[in-house]
Amino acid sequence: MDRWGRNPPMNPEGRTFPEGFLWGCGTAAHQVEGDNRKNDWWEFEQKPGAIEGGDRSGVACDHYRRFKEDFQVLKGLSQNAHRFSVEWSRIEPEQGVFDHGEIDHYRQVLTVLRDLGLEPMVTLHHFTSPLWFARKGGFTNNGSAKVFAAFVDRVCAELGDLCTFWCTLNEPNIYAVQGWVIGEFPPGKKGDIVGACRVLANMRKAHELAYATIKRRFPLARVGIAQHRWLMSPSRPESRADRFAAGIAQWVTDRWPVGGGRWGRVVEASSDFLGLNHYSGSLCRLDPRVPGELFVRRFNREGAFLTDMGWMLEPQWLGECLSDLGGRGKPVYITENGVATRDDEVRCRFLIDNLRQVESAISRGVDVRGYFYWTSMDNFEWAKGYAPQFGLVAVDRQRLQRSPRPSAALYAGIAASGRLPYRISPD
Repeated sequence: MDRWGRNPPMNPEGRTFPEGFLWGCGTAAHQVEGDNRKNDWWEFEQKPGAIEGGDRSGVACDHYRRFKEDFQVLKGLSQNAHRFSVEWSRIEPEQGVFDHGEIDHYRQVLTVLRDLGLEPMVTLHHFTSPLWFARKGGFTNNGSAKVFAAFVDRVCAELGDLCTFWCTLNEPNIYAVQGWVIGEFPPGKKGDIVGACRVLANMRKAHELAYATIKRRFPLARVGIAQHRWLMSPSRPESRADRFAAGIAQWVTDRWPVGGGRWGRVVEASSDFLGLNHYSGSLCRLDPRVPGELFVRRFNREGAFLTDMGWMLEPQWLGECLSDLGGRGKPVYITENGVATRDDEVRCRFLIDNLRQVESAISRGVDVRGYFYWTSMDNFEWAKGYAPQFGLVAVDRQRLQRSPRPSAALYAGIAASGRLPYRISPD
């Protein structure tokens, strides 16, 4: 029996996922590589109190040196794809100066993935920026889009023959809000709404330039954004005020400036696929006591089961997110979906419940073509440090020894068979 009080029976006749479906995990360079000393996150970590528990990324998972063995583990777990990011500060440590050794390193990474039969999906900006870029204002600088596009052009020229799938940006809205409004990401500003809006406007331009750059060099490349969807729901669905509050909160988290004083949804940007990052959501209520949050109070359902990140587990929300994307005429890849927990039974249950939502969305006609669990192994979870454990593979922090959890075996079985092993019993 699981911790929800259910004991689901085996389902050997479960429906099959589409042929060619991508099964993988996702990582970000700074969270796993180790010793990324030339980016803004490394500098940010040195500030007392910046990271919970006083953690610093340090050697991280030493994935920079151990990527071959790490990929072999994933291959042994029946995965056929892997999403990772290239570290901008390694490749371009000074503006206009490109490190050929680091470019060769990422060619090796891509070559090993290809040789193992793992389809690579490369993210070009996953929350970290070179120090030289950050000190010029980062994405608040109106020239930042062209600077980023120059980096993308070089990366694409050097690596594009080994990669079909590209994510230009990871979660631009989260990046802007955490760095300029909440202060948990560099540059650590709080309440700078104007700065956050400027970041989003320039990131939109950066994406459009990057998209055009990649497509010019490799017209058959598949390019998109890994966009976060934190689902906002009215705390009382019958309340017009709460429905309005949820709508306002969702509007803000889903959009960026598109020019002329207008805002558009990030998923409406130029792309060949829609990348969905989804973890959880909030209940929303209109509340005049929180003007700094647009009078919208966001909270968890009373009595809800919470992950180690303090997030609710509501699998049906993933289904709602997929339905929202289903009518846009583009294939969908779930680029991140995972759970932080020290109880691997919860992770197993999470996989079954969430993949059931994916399966259901596909049966409704949503063109979902891949699922990337976050993450392959426990790593540096940004401002939360090393405490949250998202990984299918446990990492001993002293010896950095990798140990696949039972959830890894469960996921491997699903990936190998293309079907789910459990049917959820009625509550």
